[in-house]
Amino acid sequence: MKKQHFSGAKKLCAAALVSILGMSILGGGTGISGSHAKAESPFVVSENWLEPAKIYNSDSDEVVKRGAALPSRFDAREQGWVTPVKDQGAYESCWAFSSIAAIESNLIKNGRADNTIDLSENQLAYFFYNRQTDKLGYTAGDYNMTTRGDYLQAGGTLQGTALALATWAGVTTEDKSPYLTTPLSSLCYASDYSVKDVYLYDYSVRNLNRSVTTVKQAILDHGAVACGIYMDAKYLNFDNASYNCTEENGNHAITIVGWDDNYSRNNFVKKPSANGAWIVKNSYGTTEKYLDKGYNYVSYEDRSLSEFIAFEAVTAAEQYDNNYQHDGTANPSYSYKGADWYANVFKAKGASGYNEELKAVGVYLLSANTTYEVQVYTGLTSPGKPTSGTKALSVKGTLKDAGFQTITLPKPVSLTAGENFAVLVRVTESSGSNAYVGMDSSYRNNWISFISNTGKNQSFMKVRGKWYDVSKELSANTRIKAYTDVTRVKSNFKLSGSSLGVSKGSSQKLSLKSAANVYRKVTWKSSNSKVASVNSKGSVKGKSYGTATISATFMGGAKKKTLKCKVTVGPSKVGNFKVSGGKKLTVKWKKNSAVNGYEIYYSTSKDGKYKKLATISKGTKTSYSKKLSAKTYYVKMRPYKTSGKKKLYGSFTSVKTAVIK
Repeated sequence: MKKQHFSGAKKLCAAALVSILGMSILGGGTGISGSHAKAESPFVVSENWLEPAKIYNSDSDEVVKRGAALPSRFDAREQGWVTPVKDQGAYESCWAFSSIAAIESNLIKNGRADNTIDLSENQLAYFFYNRQTDKLGYTAGDYNMTTRGDYLQAGGTLQGTALALATWAGVTTEDKSPYLTTPLSSLCYASDYSVKDVYLYDYSVRNLNRSVTTVKQAILDHGAVACGIYMDAKYLNFDNASYNCTEENGNHAITIVGWDDNYSRNNFVKKPSANGAWIVKNSYGTTEKYLDKGYNYVSYEDRSLSEFIAFEAVTAAEQYDNNYQHDGTANPSYSYKGADWYANVFKAKGASGYNEELKAVGVYLLSANTTYEVQVYTGLTSPGKPTSGTKALSVKGTLKDAGFQTITLPKPVSLTAGENFAVLVRVTESSGSNAYVGMDSSYRNNWISFISNTGKNQSFMKVRGKWYDVSKELSANTRIKAYTDVTRVKSNFKLSGSSLGVSKGSSQKLSLKSAANVYRKVTWKSSNSKVASVNSKGSVKGKSYGTATISATFMGGAKKKTLKCKVTVGPSKVGNFKVSGGKKLTVKWKKNSAVNGYEIYYSTSKDGKYKKLATISKGTKTSYSKKLSAKTYYVKMRPYKTSGKKKLYGSFTSVKTAVIK
């Protein structure tokens, strides 16, 4: 962000925090001069605060380190991962500054940017309260609103910020959305970067070793961690920028970029029991005397630290093309654990009539250390029944952290334009109990509103073996997303054959053909099951001589489609079938007195198109020869029996190979 020059008083970020089943809202207050003496507080705070959303962690006290032993001191600035300290000025936008700082550090750490990157806090804050409908239209009617006027004075929420960013809104560069300007609405989803994963961490001084180790590892993994804090001058050492709050409260947001286990406890006004401090990037500029060039040193034992959050961000080019989602608000704290399965149903409409490939799903959890199972059903015959289609995929895995995380599918699932598909998720904690799965619902208080436009046949939950509509039962939607890429392929459905000869007493398989990774539940039916029957898997069995029509009905997109195959039931398959080459092609077989004739087919490719080589109209004949050009040939044959003017074909033989020299 370009350096802003603010006249008059500097407003320091204070708080308006509200709990909706436990939700933290961070805000700011009116300002005072930065030149006040120590005895006068530089912080003006709000009294509106309740506890943030709880993160459920059922695992043991052991923390698995994903690298070597953690160092006693680490500073991301020394790695080049940190951008310059910015100045939020006279506005309650600390939550946007801390989140953007963490995202910038993540992009730098992962090599997607250098430390000159300058992302827009204005963009994030503006579209948090002026959100736009996503390009697929699934979040129409979802809003985050405030009665406090200016979006920069409304306060915010780190956990809610995670949900707003998970819609792929709000991460662009400072030059496109400068601070204190109103961006064009078209800029909302035209982001340079987007958030792929958000991680939420439990932090408690009652379990300090685990909490500290978890956050340290998060900094190493993701570059930085944003969190909430309660700022009060009585806890600040103005001489060395150290800070240790003994209250469980909150009114500000910061970014942790490192730690020092040996930072002396004697540096703090309120002395903690042991050494150790977080290296904290603030958003008050670099000139305030109570800061160390824009930084503070916050004790590990600060009791106000809360809402720990880290990000994994990607460039726009790396992100998937489409984000299917029913959860458009930033209400962060509503979760549910009473169901065994959750499902979201969507209609594929993101590729202008072409197929899409479902490559990943996203899920929001308030439980850490979980085991998940994801299932995908395609071609739903009823949007009100999430398992009414074909189970196209099932994958299992584990998630270490709570948050909004992407689960990459082991292979893509192709979606036909207009079809209804469902993403099912089951998540359990390490204790074996159901995990807390995030829900999107409406909430209002005297200054902020989350309006969730829930509807029928969007989200479902399975309880004791029965599916329920989440909108009807909980007035909510489940926070499950589906991520797709657009293709230039269309699903041109066809059967494996438009005609089929089956020998009496034997079976032949019919199948539905389409683009790769397209899965459909097919209903098979025979027009005359006394001649030819068909089972649920498309296996056709010849019962008696004659003809029948096999029909295949399936969801071809938004509507059902039926394809047909004409079946003849004829004599038994040709026996002792042999093919030889040399100077000419020779075919031999065993005589069958029930046969009226034979047809021989050939191809120059085993899986290519076969042409009729000869019709043998005498059933007593047992061989055939013909000169052909030098090449390798693939040969098969079938018998037939005449019934009036019709030929009733039996099954083809297997394919034999002959080389003509």
